[in-house]
Amino acid sequence: MSPIQVDPGRDGLISLSPYEARIAAAIFERMFPPGPDFPGAVDIGVITYLDRALAGHDRHLRDIYHLGLAALDRAARDRCGTGFADCAPDEQDGLIADLEAARLPAFHAPEQHEFFCLLRAHLQEGLFADPAHGGNRDKAGWRFLGHPGVWLEHSAAEQQAEQSVTKDGEIRSLADAGYRLGGSAEETPPEIPGYDPQRAAAEPPGPADVIIVGMGAIGGFVSALLADAGLRVVGFEAGGWRHRSDYHPDELGAAYYCRGDMGPKFLSEAPRWRRNDGEPTQPITFSLGRMMNGVGGSIVHWGGALRRMHPYQFAYRSHIAQRWGLDVLPEHSTVADWPLDYTDLEPYYDLCERIAGVAGDRYANPFVPRGTDYPMPPLRPTRKGELFTSAARDLGLHPHPTPVCVNSVPYNGLPATRYHPWSAGFGSFHDDRWNPGLTSVPQALASGNLDLRTHCRVLRILTDRSGHADGVEYVDPHGVIRTHHARTVIVAGYTFETVRLLLLSGGLGDATGQLGKHFMVKQWGDVYAHFPDTVFNAHTGPAAQMVTLDDFNAADFDCVANGFVGGASLNVENQQLPLQIARDPVPPDVAAWGRPYQEHLRRWQHVMAVRIQPDSLSYTTDHLDLDPRYRDRSGLGIPVLRVTTDMRPNEHRLQDHMQQQCTRILERMGAVRTWNGPRFRGVASSHDLGGARMGDDPRSSVVSRDLQVHDTPGLYVFSGATFPTCTGINPHLTLMAITARATEQLIHTLGGARRGGTSRRCVAPVTGPT
Repeated sequence: MSPIQVDPGRDGLISLSPYEARIAAAIFERMFPPGPDFPGAVDIGVITYLDRALAGHDRHLRDIYHLGLAALDRAARDRCGTGFADCAPDEQDGLIADLEAARLPAFHAPEQHEFFCLLRAHLQEGLFADPAHGGNRDKAGWRFLGHPGVWLEHSAAEQQAEQSVTKDGEIRSLADAGYRLGGSAEETPPEIPGYDPQRAAAEPPGPADVIIVGMGAIGGFVSALLADAGLRVVGFEAGGWRHRSDYHPDELGAAYYCRGDMGPKFLSEAPRWRRNDGEPTQPITFSLGRMMNGVGGSIVHWGGALRRMHPYQFAYRSHIAQRWGLDVLPEHSTVADWPLDYTDLEPYYDLCERIAGVAGDRYANPFVPRGTDYPMPPLRPTRKGELFTSAARDLGLHPHPTPVCVNSVPYNGLPATRYHPWSAGFGSFHDDRWNPGLTSVPQALASGNLDLRTHCRVLRILTDRSGHADGVEYVDPHGVIRTHHARTVIVAGYTFETVRLLLLSGGLGDATGQLGKHFMVKQWGDVYAHFPDTVFNAHTGPAAQMVTLDDFNAADFDCVANGFVGGASLNVENQQLPLQIARDPVPPDVAAWGRPYQEHLRRWQHVMAVRIQPDSLSYTTDHLDLDPRYRDRSGLGIPVLRVTTDMRPNEHRLQDHMQQQCTRILERMGAVRTWNGPRFRGVASSHDLGGARMGDDPRSSVVSRDLQVHDTPGLYVFSGATFPTCTGINPHLTLMAITARATEQLIHTLGGARRGGTSRRCVAPVTGPT
């Protein structure tokens, strides 16, 4: 065999030894061999990428590579009499196949299949991440796919095109798109009146009316309501305040399904996970759940779906009891009714849709009643969405454009979307997708009543001698631990961060043993299909161009007749980026590497998926607590959260049925073959709910209907942790609605200037120069 050609002047090594690099190069060349019209992995730069990654972001994996490459090389010597790099190609293929199947003898550390998956992930990153990371040399990986790269605008004609949209063969990288020194993407950050990032290190002033812990998606939103009511508010945020010039269309670095580098605090304290009590924990796995830290929170990089729950879902336990009887519930289920109903929340749904700006069709979804129009018309249709809609209607179903928080037209001073795929997983490059950092937080600062302290991490909630919330202890950017007092504390973090802070504060909310209980994970699923004669061009628009079915999530859906309790919404969406394409599951009879994998990748324009967003019941077996052994990387030795959860039999039966429905629709669309994606592919799902349940009875809940902690007056939880159920509906609009309602009650309690009514005005956003 001819030796692998490596340019030593271009591929200097800083992590791998030359011998290790030669082994890795031989592995990657078999996993992605050269073809008649494309180079192999090494010429594309995968070794350079891997070596740089092991010196930087993935330096914690360096020893795993030392062990794994040495063990594979030894296996080659034992089997073939020579090192792996010098084995014949068929021998190398056999060794890689046995590594994938964990069949190599005397190879115990690292675990074989996990090491194979690590190799494959780094191969994909080296091939298809932006060239700025050291691989994808000369954009050869994107050229192999036929993906045009970083284009931040697409036309309606391109989205409806029947042929592949290639931008006339021009492939753009970050540098080409202006993300370089002196590039066209350079923009002076805006000055925000009332915000001084240096204030984080200042001595705390006297007591405030309200402290908000977390100025993200909810904390930032309610800060304007509180400040406009004349209340003195202090907002603590562990991250900074990013603006559109701070975001990069860098899939590997930014996207929440890759590194998710906009959430360093979240990742440094990621929970541990086990399936059942008594089992050892492992690092938590992710589906969509790498959250952000910063003003505006994780909706800065979300897909944008803002959907209302169905009226019956607020009384789900009662619905089950009346229709089928509670005997149909699976063992250990703790499903509950909400203490609020749709009528209670409808005016707040309206308010939140106006503040955020939602694009949708009022009459398109027959299962959710509305009394008002959406603020904006739906986003424009896509070819995929129209084909799905036609097939679903042929089957008697009710597809509709998903209501989304993306501007289909200019709204509230923010521009209309330019329709590009660098959307979900990224901050908005044109401010066309709302988050509280664009309007609500500047509005609160403009009132003069918000003291915003970024880069400050709250360590615990303080209480006075009577047990009333009294303030917080936090660490400032210098690492100095300080205290700040207030009449009221609102915890407004993500579910994991919220429950962990309550536990670290002495178990506030746990007087009746309910804190951490009733935890629920959104157990996403997918069914994929191949359409050899159809081009979808899903790389021409955002994931927000969705079409959804609520038929299997509606009140009249007879789930019990199908063998389970629960429902799901099904949807298709746009947005296809190179690493997404590479990581999508392959059909079961297609190898995940080598020539079959390459052939499958090149069919990406003809592949689509229907996504399953299912209900998940709560169980006594699924809960959150502090891990007794593992600590975060803060340097303060703080325990991480421990998540105990699994996909239970009821949810497996639900997924079985929904996969069948997806397959039926895809076959109606003309698919020649379908295959199911993996189940329970990540514990952290971005829709992780429960742990601080809302309810009227303190014996079975942590917070009241007004979100005040039952056993700690003055402490409020504005988080998805309070949700009693996890429905097949995106939760954020309902979270906004219940917190807007609770804020209105809190303003009345604290004697705010606008007693009895929250501020409902919208203000012009703060943006940079145009």
